[in-house]
Amino acid sequence: MVATARTPADAPPLRERELVALWLLGRVPEGVLPWPLLRPGRAGRGPGPDVREAAFGGPAGVVLCGDVEVHLAASDFVHHGHLDDPAYADVVLHLVWRDDRPERGTPQPLPGGGSAPTVEVGPALGHDPSRLRRLVRRGPSGAEPCAAAALARGPAATSELVRAEGRRRLAERTWRAADLAAAHGWDRAWDALLDGALLGSAGRRRETLAQRAALAARLTAPLAPDVLRALRVLALDGGARPRVLIGAFHSEGAVGPGRAAEVGWNAALPLLAAAAAAYDDAPLARATADLAERWPAPRPYGRTRALASLLGPPPRGSGAQHAQGLLHLQDLWCSRGGCGQCPLSSHE
Repeated sequence: MVATARTPADAPPLRERELVALWLLGRVPEGVLPWPLLRPGRAGRGPGPDVREAAFGGPAGVVLCGDVEVHLAASDFVHHGHLDDPAYADVVLHLVWRDDRPERGTPQPLPGGGSAPTVEVGPALGHDPSRLRRLVRRGPSGAEPCAAAALARGPAATSELVRAEGRRRLAERTWRAADLAAAHGWDRAWDALLDGALLGSAGRRRETLAQRAALAARLTAPLAPDVLRALRVLALDGGARPRVLIGAFHSEGAVGPGRAAEVGWNAALPLLAAAAAAYDDAPLARATADLAERWPAPRPYGRTRALASLLGPPPRGSGAQHAQGLLHLQDLWCSRGGCGQCPLSSHE
């Protein structure tokens, strides 16, 4: 059942998702918030709070990061069973259209004993959903530090900063591949990287451990008996063209082209880069660097959608490095209360 609120006779009922949109676009009136908003966060996916990783300028200059739960009526927090659900323990703000509780204006108790301020939006907008809808139609506020800096810096320079973060993320994966190889050998390192790549790219598929092992064996078979040598040949003989390496995994029909590209990026490239460093293989190092720069962009990641919308569309050809850079920034800064402090937040 879709939650709605009372509206003037000439307006359609307000829906909860519209209030969520108002928040995600940064259009909630500043005067109703208990702290300055640094970043609205990203839409929650599946069970749990409506918004994840919002960031505020908390007391004493400390950034406050957490979830935001949105309801049309404040009493819905209890009616929906959130008070007994530990998934809502990290809520830092309860955003509502109207506070219908007897103790109106008081903090919302949370599971685990904490509490969060309840912010009522309806009075600030005259209890008129049409005003809310006009704010939503205006799009993102652009108030976040990274959005303002990106506008001043320009799309090309912003994309290059993001791509630099993508290179750092690939370097971290390369270090992990090198550690695995040093501890277990190149074949075992490949097995571990491939399993992680398949697990991370499964999407909504529900694969058992046995199914994933069978899929890994099918993808590895054409590379036998020497996986590292076979991958090196593909990287060098393919002229640093990503489609050659991606095609090696897609050609067996075991995975689609998108997932094959994820396997190549998350398993093959780190292993090849680690091998190039371990054996001082300059041709392979150049080839893997060229492959990384040319690797095609994956489909947009849900958890970086909010950050991507703030920065604007990347220049054509930004590829996987841009997408991986967004992931690196999201993991290192956005999800840890680093809004306003990340490399994207300054245009100096």
